[in-house]
Parts: sequence; structure tokens; C-alpha cells
Amino acid sequence: MKNPFKKEDNSSILISGLLIGAMFAGALTYLYIRKKSEIKEAADELKEHAQDYLEKKAKKLKKQKTDLHDLHEL
Repeated sequence: MKNPFKKEDNSSILISGLLIGAMFAGALTYLYIRKKSEIKEAADELKEHAQDYLEKKAKKLKKQKTDLHDLHEL
């Protein structure tokens, strides 16, 4: 006859659940950090190309005339 007051040991299920949860959280954190670094690298590359473009554009731009330039003619 079984003892009706004896509790079953469920600690192994609890420990395995905690380990699986910790592994899942670690994987999500790793993917989040990796994606952030990829985005930062892409942004830095675009920034370099933008600087090159702006340098080329700056050589072609003419100086804007304002009223101050015309004051000496008065």
C-alpha cells in the first residue's frame, strides 16, 4: 500500500526548467547584441560613404551671395 502523505520529488523538473530558461535568455541576449553590432557597423560604413560624397559635393558648391556682399557697391 502506498503512503498517501508522501510528496513526490519534482526538484529535477524545476532545475531543468530553470536551465532551459537561462539558456533561452542567453541566446536571446547574444542575438540582440550581435544584431546591434551589425547595425552599428553598417551605420559607420554609411557614414564614411556620406563623408566622401559631401567632400565631392563641397568642391562644386558656389558661395551664396548675401546683401553684405552688395554693400560695398552702394
